[in-house]
Amino acid sequence: MADSDNTTALPFVTQGGRRKSCAVDDDGAVGDSVHPVRLRAPLDPCVVLLQEWEQAHHMAVVLCRLQQRLEIRIRNALASSLARGESENDQHSTPQASVLIDRQARWDELDREVGYSRARAAEAQAVEAEDDILDAVATTPAQSLAGVIAKLKIIVGGGENMGDTSAFPWPQIQSVLADLKALGEGGLDLETNGLRPSVSNSTTVTKSHPRRS
Repeated sequence: MADSDNTTALPFVTQGGRRKSCAVDDDGAVGDSVHPVRLRAPLDPCVVLLQEWEQAHHMAVVLCRLQQRLEIRIRNALASSLARGESENDQHSTPQASVLIDRQARWDELDREVGYSRARAAEAQAVEAEDDILDAVATTPAQSLAGVIAKLKIIVGGGENMGDTSAFPWPQIQSVLADLKALGEGGLDLETNGLRPSVSNSTTVTKSHPRRS
């Protein structure tokens, strides 16, 4: 019985064997049934851009929050160690320059321990990826209504990162996006399957990361 697992065909092997053993005539008939070949249309390149932008945006938000927590952690630890050091220095006068050097050395030590600079660098890379995709939107023609919707979602998401979206043209762009989505709900089943909910509107991420200057 120990060898029984070795005799069980894996699903993909079994399916592959069945495909090879089936006889298909010139009309696409298999046995007594006719199965028309349905090829899935490729995703609009702008839909692909939206998926890539959402991934980059999600990573930027997560890393932004991570580096903020790590910075607070370093500052709290530094304040605690400085308080102890200053009480000792009350008895021994220490030059101001030496104090600053000691603070920087302690910051660098804590940074290496918690990985603050690494998280901040990774966040900057994710933000750069977002910006690259925004640039690509301007040069990538949409091939469908789903692609137009995807481009507008990226534009609106990028605008949210830059601050206030209550002034022109953001409410107008959001209105156009809502109109296109409503018009496309009935006839874009195939391509809108590739339009995932925006990360910025999901329940797991509720706040955009601040755009760095």
